[in-house]
Amino acid sequence: MENKLTHEDSLKLITGIIATAKGNVSQGAFHMILWGWVVMIVSFSHFMLMKYQVISNPEIVWLLMVPTFVVSMVAGFRKGKKEKIRTHLDSLYMWVWLALSFTMGLMIFYIAPRWEIVSPMVLILAGYATFISGTIIKFRPMIYGGISFWLWSLVAFYAGPYYGLLVTSAGILTGYLIPGIMLQRKMNDFETS
Repeated sequence: MENKLTHEDSLKLITGIIATAKGNVSQGAFHMILWGWVVMIVSFSHFMLMKYQVISNPEIVWLLMVPTFVVSMVAGFRKGKKEKIRTHLDSLYMWVWLALSFTMGLMIFYIAPRWEIVSPMVLILAGYATFISGTIIKFRPMIYGGISFWLWSLVAFYAGPYYGLLVTSAGILTGYLIPGIMLQRKMNDFETS
């Protein structure tokens, strides 16, 4: 015999599914904030170490990306295991960022000898993933963050490798940190309502 849902049960089920799907998106806020802070600080540190010639290889600070990647992957894996419902959009969102990670790693490996174009290329790729993700979750601040990355990439290209590091910090602020914090606040407001 078929179990029929009442109107109230149907609404509760739909509301629960929407709440779960929105909760899944909050994982994106964590990653944007984590990567935003780390990349912004490391980029600025690289600039300062070069400017004041503190060490002979200031680019060594970028090795902080390795533990950040590990923390990001572990946090994503743990959060993924806790998800009760995984939508097609959740999977798409995850694969966009995973593809960005591997693409960025390969790109940096290939163009490292021409480090003057690393900053603009990183900003272009980050803009792509942020714009697509903002479109997937229909969150305008992320869409604008993606656009800001593209605009900052133009500035970084003309600023050169030295000042490009400062431009990267500014791009990360407007492209990751501000939209990430706004997304986190939106998720917090949703959870408390």
